[in-house]
Amino acid sequence: MHLQSRSLHVLAFSIAILSCVAGGCASLCHHHRWPEPTQVIADPDIIDQALSPKCFIRPESVELSRAEVAYALAELASECEDERCVDHYFESASFAWQEIQSQIRCRGKFDGRADEIYRSSLNALLIQGQRYQRFDPTYGLRIRDMDDWSVIPCTYHGFYQSPKEFNSLVPVGNYSAKDLENVYRQEGLGVPTVVMRTETVSGPFQRTRGAFVATLLLKSSNEQDTTTSAHPFVLELHNPIGASTILVEDKEVPLAVDKSAAVARVLATTQRRYFESFIQPGAANPQEDGLFMLEPYQPGKIPLVFIHGLLSDRLTWANMINELKACPFANENFQIWGFQYPTGEPFLQSAANLRRQLALLAHLVDPDGADLALQNIVLVGHSMGGLVSKLLIADSDDTLWNSIAKCPFESVIMDSHTRDQFRQAVFFERSPMVSRVIFIGTPHRGSVIAQRSIGRLGSFLVEQPIDLKLSHRKLLCDNPDVFSREFSNRTPTSIDILEPSSPLLLAIDSLTVDPSVRMHSIIGHGRWMPGSGDSDGVVPVSSARKYGVDSEKLVHDKHTDLPADPMAIEEVISILREHGRATSFAPVGPTDQDNR
Repeated sequence: MHLQSRSLHVLAFSIAILSCVAGGCASLCHHHRWPEPTQVIADPDIIDQALSPKCFIRPESVELSRAEVAYALAELASECEDERCVDHYFESASFAWQEIQSQIRCRGKFDGRADEIYRSSLNALLIQGQRYQRFDPTYGLRIRDMDDWSVIPCTYHGFYQSPKEFNSLVPVGNYSAKDLENVYRQEGLGVPTVVMRTETVSGPFQRTRGAFVATLLLKSSNEQDTTTSAHPFVLELHNPIGASTILVEDKEVPLAVDKSAAVARVLATTQRRYFESFIQPGAANPQEDGLFMLEPYQPGKIPLVFIHGLLSDRLTWANMINELKACPFANENFQIWGFQYPTGEPFLQSAANLRRQLALLAHLVDPDGADLALQNIVLVGHSMGGLVSKLLIADSDDTLWNSIAKCPFESVIMDSHTRDQFRQAVFFERSPMVSRVIFIGTPHRGSVIAQRSIGRLGSFLVEQPIDLKLSHRKLLCDNPDVFSREFSNRTPTSIDILEPSSPLLLAIDSLTVDPSVRMHSIIGHGRWMPGSGDSDGVVPVSSARKYGVDSEKLVHDKHTDLPADPMAIEEVISILREHGRATSFAPVGPTDQDNR
């Protein structure tokens, strides 16, 4: 049955499932126009004087007056859609910088109108420079003075990303971030921007499209080259995640910082499609699904892998990632990875994919096995993502196979492709790369909601691929009375396996975790479920509890909100500190890069 022909079912399911299903579901993000920064208004008197033959220059601040005049001319040119506004905005920013530089030299700080003109000119320079194709972060800014053209180069400071990944810069305005608990900003020198990567990545397992933060400054160049190619000014891009100050005139001044802007922009502009991913798990999206790194691989930093739950996606972790980006300890010692998967398919297959992709990534970035941080990966799994995590820290032996079949694996008749799929999903050894797991609201022994009408409806709506249905049918015909009732009806969906009575789920719960792996539980409670007792509204506390964990934290919140809960995030950071103390690696920091 085609997806569009079941719109009524989807509508009913979507309304109910958001509040009840056993997963990490979250509300859909609405598209919002990303706000541009507020510009200061050009002085009307200056505008009149800028248009007159004799331009008045205030004697108390020649640079500031020139900046005001250039800014007024830029605003007029911008209103007329004249690309010469780019040249005027650059001139205004450069004069304002000289005034700021003088203030810092004399008083050790900067303030007032010069700072307003500087920031407004830089923001407008960014917008109009890209509009008129004068500014390319990988190349620089082209400006024209009379009939001569010159290029203002860009330099990069503190980034792991290569200059080729700076495809466009979006200035940060007064945005709203209702899905973030906190917004981490700091007033200072320069203008915060969001860097959009849309073309090139500098390593494997990175998404083609991505966003990260940067602070832009226009400064006097320190270039000593006196050739005609040298320019007295330079555009600098700084990574505000690792730096909060900058040296000007040998004095330390605050850098303008907005660590939350990239996360907020992604939340505001991303169309979330986890309904389609749940209902049509066979329609894989290689651009979205799979293991990915937020930044290029960083030797010595421990990977922290976030795995979302049922009917959810990577944005489940937005608030937690925002808090980690603001935590110096986390940034210095951990690199953030994620795993996104179609949640309608059996999570055993998703775990097999993650296991394989982790091994491949390690081979690509560290073929000699020299980076010990890759042997100490931390998995953080919410809801069903915790069950995916569990399947990476235990050996299966024959336990899972025996829960669905009555005959030895090798004696069952099946084609080579089906045999390979089974072998990957139910026969595996633990990943030696994972040394710690944090379970958040994980239904180790299922949830009764999967047995109720909403769970049945959800399972019914999962549209399995035709080839999977045909393969399953042939497998049963070739092997009568071999498979369990759970498997004989059809290939179990993720919701089917979450039923407390599922033999496969019980088998997964019985797997012995490698004793070298540390485990932690964060459990939601405070909501009574008939027949299950205390719960987070979806997963009973009794199901979320895991024997043998190193720590257990009860959080008074509902299931879907656990990944964003402040107490849960505080607990995760505490566990990461413990993990950091238990390991001792020296991360390699980023180096300053220029655009050559």
